[in-house]
Amino acid sequence: MNRFILLSIIMLMPICLTQDISVEKLLAYNRWSSQNQRVYLNEDEKLFRQMVFFENLQKIKEHNSNPNNTYSIDVNQFSDMTQEEFTEKILMKQDLVDHQIKDIGQQATNNNDNKEMKASNLAIAASIDWRTKGAVTTVKNQGSCGSCWSFSAAGLMESFNFISNKALVDFSEQQLVDCVIPANGYSSQGCNGGWPVQCLDYASKVGITTLQSYPYVAIQKKCAVTGTNNGFKPKKWIQIPNTSNDLKSALNFSPVSVLVDASTWGQYKSGIYNGCNQSNIRLNHAVLAVGYDQQGNWIVKNSWSTSWGENGYIRLAPNNTCGILSYNLQVTA
Repeated sequence: MNRFILLSIIMLMPICLTQDISVEKLLAYNRWSSQNQRVYLNEDEKLFRQMVFFENLQKIKEHNSNPNNTYSIDVNQFSDMTQEEFTEKILMKQDLVDHQIKDIGQQATNNNDNKEMKASNLAIAASIDWRTKGAVTTVKNQGSCGSCWSFSAAGLMESFNFISNKALVDFSEQQLVDCVIPANGYSSQGCNGGWPVQCLDYASKVGITTLQSYPYVAIQKKCAVTGTNNGFKPKKWIQIPNTSNDLKSALNFSPVSVLVDASTWGQYKSGIYNGCNQSNIRLNHAVLAVGYDQQGNWIVKNSWSTSWGENGYIRLAPNNTCGILSYNLQVTA
């Protein structure tokens, strides 16, 4: 045991006595803090974050000790955040999402032939996973920026580009964050949230460049591209009907951009997730569905780094878990 851990335990012992905090929890906090390189403004904030961490740690222990749960949770980069902070810092702003949902119908069919892909159009395999076909890029990390919409859209275009052109290229989420903005005719708001379909509309006109040429920095900056020939351009896209069979059918063609309620996803580690409040779904996060297994569980790529979930992925229980069937988008040409 190093001197830092010993000193921390000695300094926090009075608090431990009043808060019923064990040495085991202190050691867990110090391991977590070291791994996540936490730096706080002052001692008051540090103590507050420790208390939040200990509370989350207790919830994790209680959840994982219940044999009826189909998924496990664990500490990760969000473990010193309260539920309210997680929603505020990581997920899209609800008022922005609510406003954009009102315009879904018009946005989803913009620049398209207004055709929906019906489940009968494609044979539905027992299971499919586009990762095994080499069509999915590595898991990224959006950081403390509500830019999930740009990762969902970029991932959608990356996979379609691979399927069409046999080239797996990482596209620039930062370009979307910086350029899909009100000044260019879009209602997306950078780190506060946005709409994947607006990324497709923008890219169809301007093109999306590579991640290497326009790196991600997790803050909104001035748009740094000009002209209308900046890389890959989607030509057509569709909104998938709101049924399990239609989403499965679409996934037999390519990965699909989906909106979900990720309010309770923060501590997910592994297993089949069914922890959303299905009676009060609030869409606040955009991700990429990359397949489903033989049990019908959805395989979803997130943008919270590989240290979260199953190497950056989550498996959602069948049907409309966490609202996954609410708004689905796919590039078709």
